[in-house]
Amino acid sequence: MNTVIKPTLSAVWSTDARGICIASQESPAGLLPALKGVTLSAWLRLAQAEDDAKIARQLTAALEFVSPFHLELPIHCLDGTTRRVIFSGLPDCQPGASRPQYNGFILDVTGQRKALEDALRAAAEYRLLIENSTDLIAHCDTDGRYVSISPSYSKMVGWSADEMIGQLVVDFLHPDDRTPAVEALLHLFNGGVQPDVVEVRKRHRDGHYITLGTKACSVSDPSTGNNIGAVLVSRDITRDKEKLRKLEKLATRDTLTGLPNRAWINDQVCCMLAQDEDLAYTTVLFIDLNGFKAVNDSMGHATGDALLQQVSARLQRCMRPGDSVARLGGDEFVVAAKCSNREAAAAIALRLTDSLKEPFTVNSMEVRIGAAIGISLARSGTTSAKMLFENADKAMYQAKARRDGSYQFFEPARRPSGD
Repeated sequence: MNTVIKPTLSAVWSTDARGICIASQESPAGLLPALKGVTLSAWLRLAQAEDDAKIARQLTAALEFVSPFHLELPIHCLDGTTRRVIFSGLPDCQPGASRPQYNGFILDVTGQRKALEDALRAAAEYRLLIENSTDLIAHCDTDGRYVSISPSYSKMVGWSADEMIGQLVVDFLHPDDRTPAVEALLHLFNGGVQPDVVEVRKRHRDGHYITLGTKACSVSDPSTGNNIGAVLVSRDITRDKEKLRKLEKLATRDTLTGLPNRAWINDQVCCMLAQDEDLAYTTVLFIDLNGFKAVNDSMGHATGDALLQQVSARLQRCMRPGDSVARLGGDEFVVAAKCSNREAAAAIALRLTDSLKEPFTVNSMEVRIGAAIGISLARSGTTSAKMLFENADKAMYQAKARRDGSYQFFEPARRPSGD
């Protein structure tokens, strides 16, 4: 494998009127095929590393018409390497001479040529990458205006490069996303880094918004180190966001009824208890259906499922603004609410039990059920969500034992008085 050899090879030569090289000063010595004593054409045939007749014809024509020549070609060197050189000559017409002499030089340009080829290859690869990338790649200046965008950008957002270049990046964002985007760009322009992907909504040409995840990094002038803008690499995450929303829904919703599930209602009660300045009571109402098991066993699970869906709809209609109802599983439901006192909590329990008194119609059959409700209340900072649920559960069992379809408040056990 040929490599760039240092130090750089160079030579200065001259010919006599017969075209034979009579002087050659080389640096370093001993690398070039011998110039001295041969014609330029003969040296070229000996040294040329590629069978390129075009180079020989150009030299022959220059000598015939007594004109300067400037050729670039690869040559075999005596150390076994191949180097790319500039072979250049200039006629020196002496008075009285029948044929002109030539003076010239040979200069090794292997390193420069390789650097140029590498740069051109890198530029071509970069352009190929940009033009075929499915990611959206853009460059903006320190004013936050687009300097260039990839073809994928135009394809994704509907705006042509001419419509976007020169415009502010933030002008294409949702109004709510502009301030944080400006702050992120200023942070980059001032020498900061943005390690995290920034989520923004980009306006499509037809008016709808596409959710993008954007990774931004600053660009510096290599000669001065000064910031000259930023590169923004974005990816459409609209579908990913939708999938995430669906996953979140699966994680926090009961698939049968569509109500929030145990995890969601537990977090909700934790948040309600954390509201330090709220003087209202955080209230948990634990609901267990009466008669559901008999329906499920006698009429089948499909009927039981349909009944639970109807029960859920009725319970939802009992909710005040800010109240929440969730299904824990089976025929157990929970309501979380803020109540100013026990009377307000009791009013909710009555609405819940009253809503279940009317018969349900499932598969053209009339079904009647009831409910037992346990109620537990606490002010912020006085107990945990876990304890509030446990207390409401205990109260529910007390209500269920009465078999009258009513509600029961949790009452802490009284400590026996001392003597």
